[in-house]
Amino acid sequence: MIKQEIRTRRLAWEIMKKAAFRDRRLSDVTAEIFRREGDIINDQERRFVTMLVQGTVRLSGRLDWEIRQVFVGDYEDLKENLRILLRLGVFQLYYMDSVPDYAAVTTTVQLAKRIHNNLGGLTNAILRTLIKHEERKVPDEHTPISTMADYLSHPEWLISKWIKDQNFEKAKALAEWNNEYPHLWFRVNRLLFTPTKFKNYLKKHDIEFEEFKYIPEFFQTKQHQKLIQSKIFKEGKISVQDPAAGLVVQLVDPQIHETIIDLCAAPGGKSSYMAEKMNNTGSILSLDSNEGRLNRLDSNISRLHITNIKTDLVDITEDKVPMTDKMLLDVPCSGTGVMSKRADIRWRRSIDDILEMHLLQRKILWAASNYINPGGVIIYSTCSVEPEENLMVIDAFLKSHSNFSIESAKNYIPEKYVDQNGAMFTYPPDHKIDGGYAVRLKNNG
Repeated sequence: MIKQEIRTRRLAWEIMKKAAFRDRRLSDVTAEIFRREGDIINDQERRFVTMLVQGTVRLSGRLDWEIRQVFVGDYEDLKENLRILLRLGVFQLYYMDSVPDYAAVTTTVQLAKRIHNNLGGLTNAILRTLIKHEERKVPDEHTPISTMADYLSHPEWLISKWIKDQNFEKAKALAEWNNEYPHLWFRVNRLLFTPTKFKNYLKKHDIEFEEFKYIPEFFQTKQHQKLIQSKIFKEGKISVQDPAAGLVVQLVDPQIHETIIDLCAAPGGKSSYMAEKMNNTGSILSLDSNEGRLNRLDSNISRLHITNIKTDLVDITEDKVPMTDKMLLDVPCSGTGVMSKRADIRWRRSIDDILEMHLLQRKILWAASNYINPGGVIIYSTCSVEPEENLMVIDAFLKSHSNFSIESAKNYIPEKYVDQNGAMFTYPPDHKIDGGYAVRLKNNG
């Protein structure tokens, strides 16, 4: 048993090390390692490794802060591969109720010895001291920002930016939301199923759930693995999607027999929801510039039994598309509104990325606007909470495109999700869903 436990911890350590040292996405490295291991590890072990990796990476700043409380010497002098190992041990001690303290210590120490003979004693001393350590001075707004950022487990530049853009309390609330176990929602595919049937299914299988008040197709549950592996998921009756994405589709307002272009469509969550709302009528042209992501879109629409979507590989900054009355433009962005779901994204972003995204978003929006018929609309959206990617892009666009104006989102979605400029804006700590922005831009001719 102990051998098996050490193996799962070693896999977690290897995944984190590869992702950190090669600057690769955590999900990609995890999938690669699982493929390599094949049947050697079972589903339960895969879930454990995934939870351990995601949680440790998400809270790595906080875990470093905890270790520094008891570490003698300069913690930064430790090699990163040992720091990763210590974080894994501390995460199990403090944040995994399913792992007894002795198991967290024993497995981490044994793994440390296998990495290097001299590391076992140091690892054992740190973890055992942390078990007894109770004198923690929790940082507050008067603490140096670097310490506060560590405690909130976010990069210092990002915490500083959020405080500057909003205030300390809102920045802290967003960071704390991102540090929680992700809130996962499911969307019912009305082509094949109904919300009532899904509720009955959940009750029958003793799965606790919560409905999204404003869109009846959306349900939240903490037992998402059970649903992802279920027959109804494989049959296409449900999909994973957050209500924030559902609100963007409400803003698009897809109608029966309509023609819509979804320009940055992959992996297809919004395209497929629009198709379902259109009852497989009309036509959706789902385009993307990334072939790998487009393949995922094709796979998704096949699973969901959608027949009114055509896909193509298109880069709007270089290629032409047909003129249209309605276009969804869900542009590439920094993803700061969905950081709770992607554990590593906070550590992979920089302020330069946000500025680069701003320029790319402008380039895409400017190009896309050439294909909107007079009287038509373009719905610009992001999963970012940064003004540089949202309001500042739209402000610049409207200044240089006097024929376009904002159509208030209040006509399509609840007022609580609409900002003072008439755009949709969701803020995770306030709305308890993903962060995002969307705005209807009408071509007045």
